[in-house]
Amino acid sequence: MIKSNPVKDLLKAGKPAFGTWITLSPHPRTIKIFASSGFDFVIIEMEHTDFSVATVSTLSMLAREAGMVPIVRTPGTVKAHDLTRALDGGAQGLLLPSIDSAEQIEELIKATKYYPLGNRPMNLKGPHTDYFTDWKPAETIAHLNEQTMTVIMVETVTSMKNLDAICKVDGVDVVMIGPDDLSQDLGVPGEMGNPKLLDAFDEIFEICKDNGVPYGLSCHNPDMAQNWIDKGCTWLPYSNDAAMVLNAARAAVPELMKMGGRSRL
Repeated sequence: MIKSNPVKDLLKAGKPAFGTWITLSPHPRTIKIFASSGFDFVIIEMEHTDFSVATVSTLSMLAREAGMVPIVRTPGTVKAHDLTRALDGGAQGLLLPSIDSAEQIEELIKATKYYPLGNRPMNLKGPHTDYFTDWKPAETIAHLNEQTMTVIMVETVTSMKNLDAICKVDGVDVVMIGPDDLSQDLGVPGEMGNPKLLDAFDEIFEICKDNGVPYGLSCHNPDMAQNWIDKGCTWLPYSNDAAMVLNAARAAVPELMKMGGRSRL
């Protein structure tokens, strides 16, 4: 059987889906650790890493087998071939950066869906079908069109202005805020507590609610996750592999130095 996408089911039911990111360690054991921890999905980062298509495909296949939905954040160029290669490699969804208009996302959805929804290049034997060949082509195509997620990122003021129209595009499954780039576009770069940015979050949330589109953004600790849940967020990537390692090390080392009567340089 071709794997289904339980994250889509969670979101349709209005329940939060929790995931994390791979940004540092593209190792099979990283996938295994995250899956055994209970995450619903994993975002494999291509925009800000040097991960190859081959690496992303391997991680996607492993995530599928471990029961965790693989989502690929594609390079910022957002070229159609970059998207379909990630999907053919086993990704069950795409996180698309820099989406600023309804027309832009319409074209990208068309490029990543099979007939009759689009013109994605036909390939029905690969990691994305789990090499399952017992179904008729029409059944496989319908399943892949239904189960593949499209998550768009709101990262600019232009995207905010066009968000109502973007949300109305058939095939947009989730809206995710990119707070870093959005803060920069708002003129308050990196100021995550700036009222201007927080007001923008609330405006985006309301537009998504009005259109019935699930939404969310990354959370870095449980309190932040609870805050976003209280605001109706159901798409909740939690931290990432690099941050988990860094935070654990930085929390432990000062205590170890203190125990040993040493000061950290």
